[in-house]
Amino acid sequence: MENTKADPARPRSGRRVAWTMFAITVSAAAAVLPHLEIRGVAAIPVAQALVPVGAVGLLVLAGVSLVLRSWTAAAAFVLGAVISAIPTLTPVHAGAGAGCEVRTSATILSFNAKFADADPAALSDLIRDTEPIAVVLLETSEPLIDAVLIEHGLAEALPHRSREVSPGPASGSVILSAYPLSDEEDVPGSAFDQVSAVAAVPGAGDVRIAAVHPPPPVWQPNAWRDGLDDIADWVRDTPDDTLIVTGDFNASFAHPALRRLASGLRSGAEATGPIPWPTWPEEKVVPAFTAIDHVFARGAVPLGWRTIAVEGSDHRAVIAEWGLCTGHADPAP
Repeated sequence: MENTKADPARPRSGRRVAWTMFAITVSAAAAVLPHLEIRGVAAIPVAQALVPVGAVGLLVLAGVSLVLRSWTAAAAFVLGAVISAIPTLTPVHAGAGAGCEVRTSATILSFNAKFADADPAALSDLIRDTEPIAVVLLETSEPLIDAVLIEHGLAEALPHRSREVSPGPASGSVILSAYPLSDEEDVPGSAFDQVSAVAAVPGAGDVRIAAVHPPPPVWQPNAWRDGLDDIADWVRDTPDDTLIVTGDFNASFAHPALRRLASGLRSGAEATGPIPWPTWPEEKVVPAFTAIDHVFARGAVPLGWRTIAVEGSDHRAVIAEWGLCTGHADPAP
């Protein structure tokens, strides 16, 4: 009777094929994810917020595949990481400032105060250090605004403001300005306050500033997407040559709706390159992993960008410095 022995190469080959199929499936799903939009499915925008983290995970799996000598799987993981990450990057418009003659620079500070629980002293110190021409506060309240302006002595630096904020833990939004505000109007797209006003900036003329805060996608994905599209429509229809749109968008460039909204604007974060530095969640066990706080503009060139943690909030404050143009300047296509 002839003894036969199983070929040990066959199980290894089978495992390698299974691993390769897994790599192709996962990488294909990751590549498609930043482009998906299905109404009523909150899991999709939530997963999209994690795309940058997922891209790093795919690169780790590519390294594991190299150790296992599964070259096709490694290539699939790398390709999936690259294709999925590209839409999430901050658009950098090379040479887009060529048609812009900068008259003056202006710094804008935007901050979600998390139910008005942010430390007013820390916030006031940040405003004093950065000297913005305008401060946009989301999830704020009249007591927090009074603490910043009166108790911490910023009423002289920011003597002008938009209307009184709506009550409610997340509803209030306000524009505090160093220069007079006029032509105040609402921005559609949210149950939260979304207000805009024109600031008369010396050396630059009229600059419309908008504070926006669409709802989060977790419990109301349709309202979230509709809100972003409503803001995009408002931006397109607003005639102001110089427009700054800032706030907590509850969306990153991994979300198609934000890419649509920002398509005719420039991002302040562009000043630091294409890497989308995360702004949320702060002060959590899990480190910040998604960039949902933005400062966009048209008729301006991004000159500087940074984010700073403020005690008491799960959002980082974002500070954008802009060169304001003499005339309207569209970003490069």
